[in-house]
Amino acid sequence: MLKISYSTKLLLVVVAILTLCEVAFVAFQFSRERSYRQDLLNAQLTVLNYQLLDHYEGGVVNVELWERTIDLPIQDLQFAVFDSEGNILYDNTGISNLENPLDLPELKMANESEMHRGFSVHNNDEIDDDDFYYYAALKEGDLIARTGALGHDVGLAEFMSIDRTFLWYAILIYIFVIAITWYATSRIGSTVKRLSEFAQAAEKGAEIYDTKAFPRNELGAIAHNIVLIYVRWQHTVAERERLASIAIKEEQEKAKLKRELTNNINHELKTPISAISLGLQTLITHKDKLPEQKKNEILVRCKANTDRLLTMIMDILTLNRLDDGAENIQREILSLRDIVDEVTETLLPKAEDAGFAFDINLPESMMMLGNAPLLEAIFNNLINNSILYSGGATISIFLQEEDEKSYRIIIGDDGTGIPEEHFEHLFDRFYRIESGRSRKKGGSGIGLAIVKQAAHFHGGDITVRNRPSGGLEFTLTLSKS
Repeated sequence: MLKISYSTKLLLVVVAILTLCEVAFVAFQFSRERSYRQDLLNAQLTVLNYQLLDHYEGGVVNVELWERTIDLPIQDLQFAVFDSEGNILYDNTGISNLENPLDLPELKMANESEMHRGFSVHNNDEIDDDDFYYYAALKEGDLIARTGALGHDVGLAEFMSIDRTFLWYAILIYIFVIAITWYATSRIGSTVKRLSEFAQAAEKGAEIYDTKAFPRNELGAIAHNIVLIYVRWQHTVAERERLASIAIKEEQEKAKLKRELTNNINHELKTPISAISLGLQTLITHKDKLPEQKKNEILVRCKANTDRLLTMIMDILTLNRLDDGAENIQREILSLRDIVDEVTETLLPKAEDAGFAFDINLPESMMMLGNAPLLEAIFNNLINNSILYSGGATISIFLQEEDEKSYRIIIGDDGTGIPEEHFEHLFDRFYRIESGRSRKKGGSGIGLAIVKQAAHFHGGDITVRNRPSGGLEFTLTLSKS
């Protein structure tokens, strides 16, 4: 089956309507022109009737004189004069056989109308003539004049012919309107076609990023807005799916980290718990046989492992707080210099025992919105690691840069540094450069992971590098708000 486009259907409908209107207009105009010609002929024939009565006298018409006044291109005229009773006073047509001439339509109208005029078109039955005639009648006093013209008369036919100039104008206008209609329907059809293609693509869920402008009309504007709304909806859905994918990935990553954390916790807890259990078992089993010095050594080891367990538990709790509910952690306006002073004062005895000195250069006015325990954990872990593992003699803390939004702080030492291949995993949970040495010194393995998470919580970050002059340097950025 032949499939017709919407624009073609619309064009056909409009062309059909325009054609009907055109035909109706032409028919009306022809009818109007014909009526005008008949009125004009009626007027001319009426004038002849006046002249006929003027040239009638005593049953005789001066035909020769009358015909001189005729200004019509008609070869054969029929004319007659009647009295008010219908008696034929003069006739050149041979209608004397009529029973009642007053029944003729034109005479009847002349008798009954206020203007005393009548006009009709009919064949001349009274003389058995099949041709049709135009008849006009005029009543004046007791006399009625009747003049007729043969419809097929060459001169009259030319006189009655309709001027067809308007027909050519109508055809030109019709063609022009059809051309405009074709242009308009093609534009509408183009819009509808694009909308149809868009609807089919949208139904299939295809990605549509076509924002090319439609034709500049109301339908085009509506169609363009529909496509734009769909495109925006697609972008929204895509963005929502992207965020959902990221959220799922983050949840999976959290689940993975929790599994790893659980496994690492199990692994990390075994050593100190086993050591504590073994020491207590030894004390219980051999309490009467062990010398006092040996008992004290066992108790010291149990205490060290207990401290290590406590540190690990506190660090794990801190990480869980950051992972599961950072938005619920309280923030307040505080002095960063006061935080650093408190941490260094707490660690000062340990630093002095290890032969370390502090070099602190921080302004007193370093105010920010943050959480004091987490900020203390950052500096405590970094300073404590330097004391335990750097092998240096000085720990320096200074403000490298400050702007309207953040601080950049350097925490470094003058120790031996670490191989750069460890930088990538240095802030991972339970990552140790030398696991045996770290455990012996009481490290939990998650201190730097806490530092990283706490820095993120405060809108910043932390990076690490080896100093050219020796030692390890951490660059910590913290947002003021």
